[in-house]
Parts: sequence; structure tokens; C-alpha cells
Amino acid sequence: MKVNLVYQNRDGLFPEVKGIAPVEHDVRASIPVVELLRSAGATVVPLALPKIGYKITLGETMPKGIVAVEVPDMPNIGLRLEVEPEYPMESFNYWAQLMWTPCPKCSAPIVWYEAGYVPGYRVCTGPQHHHSLGK
Repeated sequence: MKVNLVYQNRDGLFPEVKGIAPVEHDVRASIPVVELLRSAGATVVPLALPKIGYKITLGETMPKGIVAVEVPDMPNIGLRLEVEPEYPMESFNYWAQLMWTPCPKCSAPIVWYEAGYVPGYRVCTGPQHHHSLGK
């Protein structure tokens, strides 16, 4: 995937907003992914039973090498490392993978920024708020 960075002097999603809220997801994840995310500053909390998976609040950096796929059961996003075996019946999910790809400039987590822009437009949650467009 090729990403072009576009500089825009913005402080947040809207002019009146300073900063971007932490990114949260409910996902299934392998133990190596959980440990990698924790080492990168993420908060990882197991979901309450009977649910299976984790609520992950991302930290300041997104580690490389995480693969996000769609799995049949809820939560329907599964995370594994590139070197780990596939989940049973997983399918690649482009949209989910973008949410687990680090900013190419500073490695911060990325959020969607499409309102008023174009589909696929993203901005990082780092203080620089790098803007990018996936191709």
C-alpha cells in the first residue's frame, strides 16, 4: 500500500477541537499482538463474559506487523502478527487493516477523517496530525 502525506495546518477533526480522542476497538487478538500493543502503550482489557476478546485503547504509537482480518464471530475483527498462522475462516478486511496501520511519518495510530474530504482520507492521532490518503 502506498500512502501520500498531505500537510494541512489543522489541530483536530474540527477547528474547535484540539487533539483527537484515543482510538478504541473491540477485537479478537492473539497473545503476541496483545503483548506488542501493551509494549507500545495501549490499554488492553478483556471483554466481560460471555463476550470473547479485548477492548483496546491505542497508545501513542502503533507497532508494525499487525494484520487485521474479518472473522465469523463477534467481535468480527481478529488481530494477529504477520508471522502467525491465519484464523480459521478469516478474510482480509481492507478497512480494518487501515485502522491498524501506523502513520507512515510518526507511527501514531490513524483515524478516519473523511467528512468533507474523500473516502480513504486519514489523519494520525499524533500531535502533528499528519494527513494521509491510502492508494
